[in-house]
Amino acid sequence: MEANKEITLNIKDGIKLTEEFIKLEKKEKTVTEEKYVPHVIEPSFGIGRIIYCIFEHCFKVREQDA
Repeated sequence: MEANKEITLNIKDGIKLTEEFIKLEKKEKTVTEEKYVPHVIEPSFGIGRIIYCIFEHCFKVREQDA
């Protein structure tokens, strides 16, 4: 690019890109990151939830009942 002021791309018939189409610049960018840890309270706990999970895990449908 610096010597000829153009770049040739070998795609099909060859494409020439001159300096009017290309702008090269060097930039330095500072990126900051904000970390967030959500605090969630699970209000549904206790024996009822455990029993419901056991019932759901053991649930089967017999073919004569369906």
